[in-house]
Amino acid sequence: MFARSIRRYSYQAQLHNAVENVSVLLEKSDRSSYLLAQYIPEPARNAFLAIRAFNLEINKIDGGNSPGSVSAKASQQMSGSLGVSTADLKFKFWSDSISRVFTDDSDKDLGEPIAVLLRDAIRNDLNLDITYFHQFLQTRRHFLKNPSFRTVDDICSYGEGTYSQLNYLTQGLLLSPSILPSAINLLEHSPELQSQVSDIAAHIGQATAVSSMILGLKYYATTRNLVSIPIDLMTKFDLSQEDLLRITQGHIKDEDKIKDIREKLKNVIFETAITANDHILSARNKLAKVQELIVDVVKSNPRDEQLQKHSKKWRKNLPDVVFTPFMVAIPSTLYLQKLEKHDFDIFHPKLDQKEWRLAWTSFKNYYQRNI
Repeated sequence: MFARSIRRYSYQAQLHNAVENVSVLLEKSDRSSYLLAQYIPEPARNAFLAIRAFNLEINKIDGGNSPGSVSAKASQQMSGSLGVSTADLKFKFWSDSISRVFTDDSDKDLGEPIAVLLRDAIRNDLNLDITYFHQFLQTRRHFLKNPSFRTVDDICSYGEGTYSQLNYLTQGLLLSPSILPSAINLLEHSPELQSQVSDIAAHIGQATAVSSMILGLKYYATTRNLVSIPIDLMTKFDLSQEDLLRITQGHIKDEDKIKDIREKLKNVIFETAITANDHILSARNKLAKVQELIVDVVKSNPRDEQLQKHSKKWRKNLPDVVFTPFMVAIPSTLYLQKLEKHDFDIFHPKLDQKEWRLAWTSFKNYYQRNI
């Protein structure tokens, strides 16, 4: 009995430390996810934090593309001696860690806070699907080996393989039987409703990818010597990759040349952002359709007592567990609005300022059921 109590205490200490570490990481490096976690039902909140931290950690993996960087030199040396890069080893670490999450049911410390929280979610019978994690890893790894996009549709495909996978994970998590069974009943009554909910997650994922590549343009150009916007649009507006890299890295001093490049870049950013905005609009239209479908499903199933009882509490006909996963669209929406306000000029200083509207906008949108 005493030994069991010690093990239980040790496991609770692991969980406490994991929650603290992941929360600190997100608060520092992904404040949007940290704030949005407050809208996730408490039983699933730690797992949501872990999913968002997983995204953050994988996006930190550097393919060694920046010439002369320490990571590039280390990766080259390792590739030469072992036939694998540092990025390969990091992806293997995360792939193995995720596999252990789904296979190791002991109280043994997994050594990674994200893994600890995900395993605890599984032990508490919350829905998590390993295939979404591995699809995310596979897509991100492919991107590091082929770090450019020929078209904006290629960015959308990347978004489907990354951000949409995270959205599917969150949807499945919140539709765990222990959280809100009536919402599961609702979806089981309507395959069309299931399809619409999944489509919204897909649109949001693709919009997130496109807006993230615009937002990350200067980062990729300056730290990894990469161009993250569509090559075909750059060709359309006669903007070379070399000029884009040189202006972001501060190597061009001629004011007329700078002005010319910035004008061309504005056009590229505008046409790229249109796609992100179109996906947001599609998600909103489908969300309105979902609200209508829910009303129809509830009306057409009068004998489902659980559905009839709980649907009366759903704000604007949308249960929390269906709506809150869509709130990850809000940061992208705010960024696109700011980008438009400043004429799609990614060098405008106000685009580098922290987004102070997120807390208020997320609060308002939660109650109004908007994204």
